[in-house]
Amino acid sequence: MGRVEVTIAVGDPQGNHFEELEVLVDTGATFTKVPRELLEKLEVPVERSALSELANGRTVSRDIGLITIRLEGQELLTPVIFGEQGERPLLGVIALEDALLDVDATHGRLAPTNALLL
Repeated sequence: MGRVEVTIAVGDPQGNHFEELEVLVDTGATFTKVPRELLEKLEVPVERSALSELANGRTVSRDIGLITIRLEGQELLTPVIFGEQGERPLLGVIALEDALLDVDATHGRLAPTNALLL
């Protein structure tokens, strides 16, 4: 399965100020993760902290806030993890599901999908 990277616009919760950011689409990540430095520049407030499990199995406490993102022609309010220095920015499952997008790894892109009401 291929890696999918996309460029999104990350904004403050009010949607007033945006910065573009290249992110790895990660269907194993619950939340989108953006570097703390960028979130602080956009004045995104910390809403809470939560324990997060890393790919290596370690558990860490991370700050969570709300951002506006522009993705595939949509503008959405979504939770965000404040990423630490050196960590890769990620687009997580909550944002993907909210935008009704799925990963097309064969073509290296995001593709529209339907909402599930099972």
